[in-house]
Amino acid sequence: MVHSAYDSLELISDCPTKIKAIESYGPKLLLGCSDGSLKIYAPDSSSSDRSPPSDYHAHKLHQEPYTLERNLSGFSKKPLVSMEVLESRELLLSLSESIAFHGLPNLGTIAVITKAKCANVYSWDDRRGFLCFARQKRVCIFRHDGN
Repeated sequence: MVHSAYDSLELISDCPTKIKAIESYGPKLLLGCSDGSLKIYAPDSSSSDRSPPSDYHAHKLHQEPYTLERNLSGFSKKPLVSMEVLESRELLLSLSESIAFHGLPNLGTIAVITKAKCANVYSWDDRRGFLCFARQKRVCIFRHDGN
């Protein structure tokens, strides 16, 4: 008898563009697509309620189909390589042509690290607020001071 440790659920089946990066934010899914857009999907049951609850991060992903809540075309000029929600700082960290910080939940751009242009990988240390990234043959570290 084979044991299955994970369940497989299809939450989104109609995304019109190729998905390059994915991240969850509360019950919502953030999809970075090959055309540089950011698509935000939410469970069908909560699509009518667009305001985040007071304890937004306590919610889990729902086991039901998700629908497109918001499409941010032109979120980035090039496809997103990766992204990460920094819950303690209410930020979205994204890697595309450079590394950018976006405020959550409105996704406005807070800062773009221009020295990270052509970076291909990053790591975030939340405890110390360190952003480490690799660019060509260099490794750089930036420290986030909270501003």
